[in-house]
Amino acid sequence: MKVVEVHWDDAWVDTDEVSVKSGFGRNFLVPKGKALSANKRNREIFETRRAELEAAAAKLQAEAEVRKAKLVKAGDVNIMANAGIEGKLFGSVGASDITDVLNAAGADIDRNEVRLPEGPLRHTGEYDITIQLHADVLAVVKVNVTSEAQLQAQAEAEENSKARAKALEEAEAIAKAQENEA
Repeated sequence: MKVVEVHWDDAWVDTDEVSVKSGFGRNFLVPKGKALSANKRNREIFETRRAELEAAAAKLQAEAEVRKAKLVKAGDVNIMANAGIEGKLFGSVGASDITDVLNAAGADIDRNEVRLPEGPLRHTGEYDITIQLHADVLAVVKVNVTSEAQLQAQAEAEENSKARAKALEEAEAIAKAQENEA
């Protein structure tokens, strides 16, 4: 069976006719309104609607580009999470957490637009997260996952290095003073 105007995943297939199995077309595509059987009258209807469909697709893509600009303007985000000193999170950071932080920063995205191919984030660090706003519009956002324990450990390490540097300076000053006396 040949059909016209196949609709899949909110993207119109840019073709006049597609061959599908008879039962699939008759029992699923035509009753659901996803396709019309390929005859002269339906081809004419499809040609008249093609301009409307292309305009609607262009409008969706333009809206996605505007949302991408907002997302880029929101910039990189930081997420605080509970984690051990080694950086392993107690729990995980998922798409909804990333969405909440980005929307608070001024972006306009939905949870299902966040792409986490390796699953939720389970360690602290910096991640490049892909946001798919439209089939043709992708944006990459840097998400920095940190924890209070990690920040505290970094602060302690900085304090220790400063104390070591100060002790080294004092030791050098004492050594110079002893050399001058001798």
